[in-house]
Amino acid sequence: MRIWQSLDLVATLAISLTIGALGMLDLADGPILAGATLATLGVLAAGALHSRFQISDLLRITRQSLVDPPAADRLLHPSTSGVDADLAGARTIDIVGVTLNRTVRNHATALAQCLRRGGTVRVAVIDPHGEVLHEAARRSTAPDTAELFAHRLRPTLDLLGELAAAGHGRIEVRLLDFVPAFGLLAAGDRLCVDIYSHTFGGPEPALTLQAGRDHIWYQHFRGEFEQIWAAGRLCQNDNLRTLAE
Repeated sequence: MRIWQSLDLVATLAISLTIGALGMLDLADGPILAGATLATLGVLAAGALHSRFQISDLLRITRQSLVDPPAADRLLHPSTSGVDADLAGARTIDIVGVTLNRTVRNHATALAQCLRRGGTVRVAVIDPHGEVLHEAARRSTAPDTAELFAHRLRPTLDLLGELAAAGHGRIEVRLLDFVPAFGLLAAGDRLCVDIYSHTFGGPEPALTLQAGRDHIWYQHFRGEFEQIWAAGRLCQNDNLRTLAE
């Protein structure tokens, strides 16, 4: 605490010591000591009043923070395709998205390390040969870009196939015949959720959830992943199929 924030206490202490010294040394008569005492009490009253105002402001701010919802900028942040997700030591990694072109590429090393530890990686993306490509293109308000989605899916599946061919751990890939409403990267007690926009290639708002801090919504998105996973079909890539069966 800075000294200027306690000036009332400093002043009170100085006056009290002065009054005490004058009284002990008999250097001041009764009226002077009485006046000094009243001045000391005045300083104390002013300090108490100031403290009450501070406590009142603190209570008001606390009530407001508990009643009013937090600002969106405190909850959402621009998506980084999972770059800032901590996958170190993860034994299970779950990922769902449309093409996951950047996400899988960004975390290829971490996925390989998880598999070398004998862990499990589950990935769900849209079917590169299905009608869902056109749905994805329409959802992005660019209906003529279906082939672009297929083009972005190929390196994702190729890279996952290479990881599977290494023969470590267990990697499973499922294909979706619908466009998921969000992207998700889950490892341990942490979830990174990308809320998909309708602008193709634009920045997405993202949300980070922790099991202990955000239990209800963490469990919600965990359940969403399992439901999406159950609705997907096994990828026909030979390497991926061998490990998934």
